[in-house]
Amino acid sequence: MAIRISDKNRREMSAERDFPATVPVKSRYCILSSPRSGSTLLGRMLYETGLAGDPQEYFNPPLLEIERQTTGNSELDINAFMRNMERRRTSPNGVFGMKLHYSQMLGVFRERQPNKNMLQLLAQFSKLIWIRRRDRLSQAISQAVALHTQVWSSEDSGHGKSKNINVHPFECVRALNMVAGDDFGWERLIAAAGLQVHTVWYEDLVADYEKQCRGVLRFLDLEQSVSNIPAPPLERQAGEINKQLRAELLNYLGSDEEQE
Repeated sequence: MAIRISDKNRREMSAERDFPATVPVKSRYCILSSPRSGSTLLGRMLYETGLAGDPQEYFNPPLLEIERQTTGNSELDINAFMRNMERRRTSPNGVFGMKLHYSQMLGVFRERQPNKNMLQLLAQFSKLIWIRRRDRLSQAISQAVALHTQVWSSEDSGHGKSKNINVHPFECVRALNMVAGDDFGWERLIAAAGLQVHTVWYEDLVADYEKQCRGVLRFLDLEQSVSNIPAPPLERQAGEINKQLRAELLNYLGSDEEQE
């Protein structure tokens, strides 16, 4: 089955995002996430500081496929790929970061449940940040819409253009299963393994961007090095279609929740 590569994936792997020189990695951090949780917004802010690496979803299959195409090495494995990305995306102060959906971690290890190898992976990161959303219905609807349009951020060429998309409520339910499954997976693993994480809620990030970003930089021991928080690099994508789909989804589920 061919791997679908989006414009967003190609931007994430562009050589233009590489840091100019290769430096040894002094510290690593990982953003634990689920689809449409706000991890791209947070990750882009960290990249824009120039001091926090470039946290991308390096376990996302399209990124590995792009690196295979670029290098001409169709046998490139995930370990060699990660070594390449550490060489390219470690910031001058020696910080490397990545984002990771729970399902992506299971996919790389080809397992349905976490095991000691996954815990060993997470142990390589000195800092863990967990970004999540309280409103999972909106998160699921956003995922369902993005799967239809292939518009994953405001940087994509199709952003803001009116499109006739037909998303059935069941597709939103399926997306809800996806995002909730990732969130539940992290929740169980964090508790079972006693992982120390800094939790960021998407709604809080949007409501008070400066404060939440400063909290993340403080957690990463970078706050004193960043005088100004970079402006939000992405625009919010949710629009009228999301409101309409929410109403349709609640009706489909037989909910009598009043809509705002």
